[in-house]
Amino acid sequence: MKNCSPGKKNKKLTITASSKGIEKAEKALIRLGFNSKTNFAKSQFISRSTVTKFFNLKPIQLDSFKRICHALKLDWREIVGIEEEKRSELLTTKNSSSSELVEGVEQGQAPRREVTVIDKQSQTIKASIVLEGDINLVQNPKFIEWTLQLYSGDSINIIDIKPGSIRLRLEGSPEDIERLVSQIESGEVTELSGFPVQDIEILRERSEDDQKWRLVEEIASFGAVGRYLSYADLSDADLSDADLSRANLSVANLSGADLSDANLMGANLIYANLIDANLNRANLNRAYLYLADLRGAYLRGVNLRLVNLSDADLSNADLRGAYLRGANLSNADLSNADLSNADLRDTFWKSAKLSGAQLICAYLIRGANLIGAYLIRANLIDANLRGAELSGADLRGAELSGADLRGAELSGADLRGADLRGADLRGAELSGADLRGANLRDANLIRANLNNAEVKKARFEDNLGIDESMKRDLIKRGAIFKDLPGNRSALKV
Repeated sequence: MKNCSPGKKNKKLTITASSKGIEKAEKALIRLGFNSKTNFAKSQFISRSTVTKFFNLKPIQLDSFKRICHALKLDWREIVGIEEEKRSELLTTKNSSSSELVEGVEQGQAPRREVTVIDKQSQTIKASIVLEGDINLVQNPKFIEWTLQLYSGDSINIIDIKPGSIRLRLEGSPEDIERLVSQIESGEVTELSGFPVQDIEILRERSEDDQKWRLVEEIASFGAVGRYLSYADLSDADLSDADLSRANLSVANLSGADLSDANLMGANLIYANLIDANLNRANLNRAYLYLADLRGAYLRGVNLRLVNLSDADLSNADLRGAYLRGANLSNADLSNADLSNADLRDTFWKSAKLSGAQLICAYLIRGANLIGAYLIRANLIDANLRGAELSGADLRGAELSGADLRGAELSGADLRGADLRGADLRGAELSGADLRGANLRDANLIRANLNNAEVKKARFEDNLGIDESMKRDLIKRGAIFKDLPGNRSALKV
């Protein structure tokens, strides 16, 4: 499936303040009567984390940078510290491939007119087309996009659709966009897929930024219950406490946004960019998060019961204490995510990636489905995995000491190098499992099935459930038992 998430498709321009610039900003903050950075962030509808990054000399998005400087009555170019002879070219992130050029700024002067932002790598600009008609009648925007490409060039893409007649936000090469403008203004193109063309304009950076923050203020003040906000740019916004229930936020950019205590019940967040978003105490009951990008998101203690997170990217997310009972995490990427103390009962995990994830004391009882899950080096110390379905799971190097694995299905699981010290494996199904190099010291193996398991260099000691006959068989298969000095069979197991 094509990934059209804006967060994954295009990186936004970011810049960093200079040390001298931050000195000016700190003084301006005091001069204007803001008694804290938190209050300042709130007054500008900017997320607290974005303001913190600005004052800590970390890169933030250009539109957020300008908004902060404008609120502090400062020239943003002076705060970023661009040299006089380089004022027309903006220094960007360390990744030179995402560098951009701001055109239309005279050297040594503040820009007095709107400027067009052009991506130097892809050389694209943006335009807006207004069509006459009902947005609900647009069944497949791809057909309109194909029509635009046929008229004016393959580089043109629809990146946003807004109500109010039908407003299409386009992106394409300067040549293709200018060709389209010329065709519409000359009357050569009068309709698209049956919708009459009312207007077209090339979007300028300043008007685009103003439009974004007006929308943010509107949502923060009045909510957006059931509103169509697909593709909307709400990145770095403070939308804490906002009511976004049942809103269509598919493919919206909410990266770095503060959504703490927001009501997102039933919201459509399919393909949404929620990278580093703060979702603390947000209501995500019945929200649709299929294919959402939640990398590094703060979801501590959040109620995600029955939420569809299949194919979502939750790598490095903070999910400590989250309530994920019955959630669908099939094919989700939870690499290096922290799921400590999370309630994961009845969660569906098929083919989920949990490499390096922290699942300390996580609650996975009542048949957690982890068939084929990737749990390489995952921390599952003291985790409750009683009756869990782990057949074929990749648990290489996993920390499972003290874990409750009673009755767990581990047939065919890869447990090479896993730490199973003190684990409770009573009645566990380990037939065909790969336990080479695993540490099973003090593990309870009463009624555990180790038939056809690979046990070469697996370490056993003080195990309940292993009689002398089983011990001899395991030694023949390469297992290591810690015996009393000089007597390989004297130790009671």
